[in-house]
Amino acid sequence: MSAMRALSLALLASLSTLSLGVSAKPLETLTAGETSAAVFTTPLVLSQAEDLAPEVAPREDEDDSWRVYLDLYAFLVPTTFSTTEINGNQSKAALSLSDVIDTLDEALTLKAQVEYGRFGFMAGVYHGSLSDSQSASFYTETNNPLRNQLGVPGYLRERTVRVKGDLDLDVDANQTVVDLAFRYRGGAIQKPRMEKGSSSFFGLVGARIIDANIHTSWTLDSEASLTVEGRRVSKEYTRELQKSSDESYGNTWVQPLIGVFGTYAISEDWQAFAYLDVGGFGLSGEQDLSGTAQAGIAYALGNSAQVSLSYKYFGLDYAGGGGNAYSVDQSGVNLGLRWLFD
Repeated sequence: MSAMRALSLALLASLSTLSLGVSAKPLETLTAGETSAAVFTTPLVLSQAEDLAPEVAPREDEDDSWRVYLDLYAFLVPTTFSTTEINGNQSKAALSLSDVIDTLDEALTLKAQVEYGRFGFMAGVYHGSLSDSQSASFYTETNNPLRNQLGVPGYLRERTVRVKGDLDLDVDANQTVVDLAFRYRGGAIQKPRMEKGSSSFFGLVGARIIDANIHTSWTLDSEASLTVEGRRVSKEYTRELQKSSDESYGNTWVQPLIGVFGTYAISEDWQAFAYLDVGGFGLSGEQDLSGTAQAGIAYALGNSAQVSLSYKYFGLDYAGGGGNAYSVDQSGVNLGLRWLFD
């Protein structure tokens, strides 16, 4: 038995030595039998390597293709806080979501992105326009529109103005924010369905264009009365006050913009995401800053569509000098729908 085991080990060692010797010899020094064996085995190894190559190629082709993303969303803000200062006269407003819906004239919220390889471009539009007209029997103007006018009696300046009688209030406002930016992606390609545990992120650099306009006015009927700290104001100054209430503010300015967006695949269909951007940095006015912060989850509707639910904040603060300024703060639920075209 031990003799047979020794013989087997010796035979195995001889075959190993023979195969090493054949592989180490140059082709021209091999014998006819060795040459045929080498020629036979070499194509086999090459064919195996060729079979492995196509597994990598599709990923490279996919990464170097064009992709288009289209996002539509609804930003549901419980209360929008805004402050407007025109010629030194400041007014503050807090509009509920129902008030916004009732007075809304136009609304457009969308974002479009195109990507080739890892480079891309993003364009976003956030536009809203509203108008409101109300009648009131009592009105308090906490910031006197006449305070900066020459020739007005001192008791009319820096005082609270009260109007009693039929009063018509008119407000027209619109705001448009356009984001244009170049982007670069890291990680996996962003898709409605991604491999569990994969992540994707991109940074963006560009510009934010803001256009804001507001017009306010109110009209008194002939029977209305105006008082300042209990003192009745003459008809002449009442007419002056009515004229001065017709005020408008409008401005368009451009901010530098930077931002980052990240996605993590919780499962094949579920993703968590976050977005952050900052614009302005005080370059376009005495005070000039805007920003967006957003975090939420998304669910795939097939391979080309996705719905999302997130919490979002948007803030804008601008003062251009000369007693004119504008600011707005919004935060609330954001509902989104995305399509991917590739």
